[in-house]
Amino acid sequence: MAGKRLRCNAKECREPAQRIVGDCGFCNGHFCGKHRLLEDHKCSGLEDCKKQSHERNAAQLESERTQVIRGV
Repeated sequence: MAGKRLRCNAKECREPAQRIVGDCGFCNGHFCGKHRLLEDHKCSGLEDCKKQSHERNAAQLESERTQVIRGV
């Protein structure tokens, strides 16, 4: 018994959704190869994703900062 195939959630797109790579963790939508990226399906979580990435990158840069030793 075959399950129903998921279709892309992008407006006016009838392509089948890709498994795993087509699932958006921010809006919980299912998308085809053309619309799988956040920018391509106009994801509602795009700003949150950018903010999280910025904070993660800033923390990484801060942890790798070189300390200057003066007076040596």
